[in-house]
Amino acid sequence: MLAAAYTISFLGMILLPILLWIYFTRKFSLSWKFVLAGGLTFIASQVLHIPLVIAMGSFLQSTSLLINAIILGLLAGVFEETARYILFKFILKKARSWKEGILVGLGHGGTEALILGILAALGFAYMLFYRSADLSTIPSIPADQLELARQQVEAYWSTPWYIALMGFVERIFAICLHVSLSIMVLYAIAYRKPIWFWLALLWHALVDAVAVYVAQEAGILAVEGIVAVFAILSLWIVFKLRSDFLNDVPNSSGSEAATLERIGG
Repeated sequence: MLAAAYTISFLGMILLPILLWIYFTRKFSLSWKFVLAGGLTFIASQVLHIPLVIAMGSFLQSTSLLINAIILGLLAGVFEETARYILFKFILKKARSWKEGILVGLGHGGTEALILGILAALGFAYMLFYRSADLSTIPSIPADQLELARQQVEAYWSTPWYIALMGFVERIFAICLHVSLSIMVLYAIAYRKPIWFWLALLWHALVDAVAVYVAQEAGILAVEGIVAVFAILSLWIVFKLRSDFLNDVPNSSGSEAATLERIGG
């Protein structure tokens, strides 16, 4: 049962974004370049983000949980929303429709899910091997780390099956968040309303900070419950801004407005 749950989780994390990309590119009749751009934007945002978090490791360990959560949330918001801003402002300069924003968000969040799914699959393969192996005979495990390795393997295979599924569940919620963030940043640029960029940054920071804090205080199930609420609110933002993309066209000519309306469908 547990092995099946882990398998469902990492396969879901890998297959879900691919299926979403296929479905929505066909549904919207738009190029895969928007998905690719979103995915590359996620990767680019992590080039500096991850090393900075690692470099701040000692400092973060010395702070309270609340401060830790706030800092990590703000860093995620700053790096990822700035990357989105650069994408829409300087690279996808003609992308101004709601549908294009959706595909970029799916590319961003889907790439994150895909990468994490592949890592989870590799981790599962290692743990499957370690479960039946004599760890003391594995050269890559130092003697002084042997007991820790045994504890990690035991903990992995002692996890409740429903917890093993949480990686996939969390990615579903995260994709909803990333779609809303892409829509918010695109709206900020398309309609010259910078407040929406700052709202996106703060929304991202809030979600991540709450997730970090609650994970330590109440555990993974509580986190997923709260993140589910954030995902629902994110979808509300997506559909709320859809009508604004169609109706709020202060910087477009009549023909451009008509084009936007046809695109928004």
